[in-house]
Amino acid sequence: MRVHTYPVAANSVYVWRGFKSTKQNYTYQAFEQFLATVFVPACALLQPRIGLRAYLPSMVPQANKPPEVPDQTALMFWATPLAHDDAKKALAERIYTNLHGDVYDMDRSKLQEVPKSIDSAGGTLEAEQPYYLCDRPTDWMLGGVHHLVGGRRPDLEANDFLTRTATWARAFRERPPTGVDGALVCCGNDYAVAWVHGSRNGRRLRSALDGLAELTMTVLRDDARRLQVGAELWDDWPGLIDLTKHACINIQLHRARNAKPQKRRAQ
Repeated sequence: MRVHTYPVAANSVYVWRGFKSTKQNYTYQAFEQFLATVFVPACALLQPRIGLRAYLPSMVPQANKPPEVPDQTALMFWATPLAHDDAKKALAERIYTNLHGDVYDMDRSKLQEVPKSIDSAGGTLEAEQPYYLCDRPTDWMLGGVHHLVGGRRPDLEANDFLTRTATWARAFRERPPTGVDGALVCCGNDYAVAWVHGSRNGRRLRSALDGLAELTMTVLRDDARRLQVGAELWDDWPGLIDLTKHACINIQLHRARNAKPQKRRAQ
C-alpha cells in the first residue's frame, strides 16, 4: 500500500521533555504503564485527524539516569506551525491535553516546546529552548530517526556546556552530515536531548550526534522503531506493550490529507 508523505516545516514540531509525577508512591513502572496503555495510544488515535503528522515518543532508561534528565521525551510534528493551537478547538485535543497532569510533574515539564532556528542562538544556547538545525520541510514519520539523551558531563559547568553545544550545533548547521535532512537539539543546564532524521537508520545517521554525545554522559542512544498502533479507540486492546520493550518509537499514524478540526454544520 502506498504511504503518502507529508513533509512539514522545521518549526512545526513540539519538543516534549517530561518528568514523571512526584506524587507519593508513583513509581516509574506505573508511569510507564500509563503511557503505554492510555497516554501514547490516545495521542496516536485522537490527534492525526486534527493535524498531527508524526509522533515519536521515547522512554528514558532509569538506570544511572541523573534526576535532572527527563524521564520521557517526544516529538510531535503538526501540519503547520499554527495547527497545534488550532487543534484545541476539537474536543479530542482537549481530552488528550488534560491527561498530562495525571502522570507528569507539570512544574518541571511545562517547558518551551516550539523550536527556534539555531541561527538565532548567538554564542550560547538558551537553556530549555529547542532549536532546529536544518530548514527543509521533512516527513519525520517516514525514513530513519536517531535519538540521544544525556546528562551534562560533570567536568563541564552549565555555561560551558551550553556554549560548547552551541558551537557543535552551528557547525552542524553550516555543514550537515551526509544523509541528514532534519535535526533538533535542546539543552537544559544539566542535560541535552537531540534527534536527527534521514532516509534510513544506520551508522551514518547515528554518527551525526557523536560530537554532542561527547559533551554528555549518555543515558539513551537509539534508533526509533516504526510501530503500528493496530487498534481503534473502542477495541478490546491492552495498549502499546511495545512501548516498554523499545526506548524509541516512531508511530505510524493514519494521516488524513486535510487534517484539521471540522466546523459543525448548522442544525
